[in-house]
Amino acid sequence: MKKSKHDVFIYGTRPEHIKFSPLLEFINPFLLFTGQQIDLIQDSAVSFDCNLYHSVHSGQSLSSYLGSLIQRIDDEIKILQPKRIWVQGDTTSAYAGALVARLNKIELIHLEAGLRTYNTNNPYPEENYRRMIDSISDILFAPTKTAVENLQNEKVQGKIHLVGNTIVDALEKVKKDSGIFRPISKKYVLATVHRRESFGNDMIEIFKALKRLSKDIKVIIPLHSNPKVKEAIKQVGLQTVKPMSYPEFLRYLKFSEYVLSDSGGVQEEAPSFGKKIIVLRKTTERPEIIERGYGILIKKMRADCIYKQIKDFSKLEITKMANPFGDGHAAEKIVEIINDMK
Repeated sequence: MKKSKHDVFIYGTRPEHIKFSPLLEFINPFLLFTGQQIDLIQDSAVSFDCNLYHSVHSGQSLSSYLGSLIQRIDDEIKILQPKRIWVQGDTTSAYAGALVARLNKIELIHLEAGLRTYNTNNPYPEENYRRMIDSISDILFAPTKTAVENLQNEKVQGKIHLVGNTIVDALEKVKKDSGIFRPISKKYVLATVHRRESFGNDMIEIFKALKRLSKDIKVIIPLHSNPKVKEAIKQVGLQTVKPMSYPEFLRYLKFSEYVLSDSGGVQEEAPSFGKKIIVLRKTTERPEIIERGYGILIKKMRADCIYKQIKDFSKLEITKMANPFGDGHAAEKIVEIINDMK
């Protein structure tokens, strides 16, 4: 089927790719891939049978990289001349794509709008990106009631729609193939750490806590590609496993005892498997995970405090309930809204 130039999806990371993927069943957009996570995204492409277009990756500083992305995305958009530009979440790719849409007076759609910590340094730079994207978007698809309220309180100019998060759609499809057999026989916990605001001492303290925890239970840590994460891992002396494909990651999540992560996506995925999550951050833009009792935040970024919180929370029982981030039908709701606007 020929790719439509009416809709362009701009993305560069695996989470963006996964969250856009459920929409591909209903929309046949032109996919503009920036290459932010070219090493990780290839596994997602296989999982969802998506093609990759126009890698515009460059290894530069954050500001220089943003400038490069804006220019190169703008060059592509001037050729494509789409009716709508879609961005997802709060990445550098999303922010660059949003600015290009606004500067070219093209309708901008923001998938996963309204997430907030109201702390511009945590997460950094994501909190800044998503607030600016929301302020210039024409259509805002919010995943939760809290996200809708945030947008309403900020009096954004675009049209707000509560639809749920498409990651639940994607997860439910892949979950069926996650297998009935454990990936390893012994009990284990699953951990992921990568956030920019944790670089330096906080990340070292987190990894020290995980190393201490590894004496109590096996800790599975898929290695992230960021050099600063690799450096911290090496400094602390932690064992890791190679990066996982999305289906493989969900299989490990399914059979884990609990999860430790600073990832937003993992916070959204854990409830679908009834898993507790220790959020390795001081704040979260997904308060539903804390309010429902599925997760806790770290009070102090010190190894001994982190370890104690992990041990205390791991002993608690949780009441399993429906995933607060969606019902698996977000993509259908989004497409219905778009079709009604035509």
